[in-house]
Amino acid sequence: MKAFETKVDKEYDKDGFQMTFANGLTVSIVFGKYTYSDEGETTAEVAVWDKDGYWYVLNEEDNHMSLFKIPSGNDVMGHCTADLTASIMDLARKYK
Repeated sequence: MKAFETKVDKEYDKDGFQMTFANGLTVSIVFGKYTYSDEGETTAEVAVWDKDGYWYVLNEEDNHMSLFKIPSGNDVMGHCTADLTASIMDLARKYK
């Protein structure tokens, strides 16, 4: 598994990348016409999942200071600013 991977999807007009941390969590950051972003002007769509296929979102109960594993399905975090995206990446990197 590569630590960094570029994701370009010309069919759906989106660009982005994903990175996998040593703890097994992968963070995907995409932006473009068919994403939950403003096409990369100021926001991006961010997704987090683990090697077993579980997805994670920001925890509403602690004011987004941690990630919450969702029990089933998948979800993305839309319209994330650069600062929020960096915070999500850091939470994923530190997740135990």
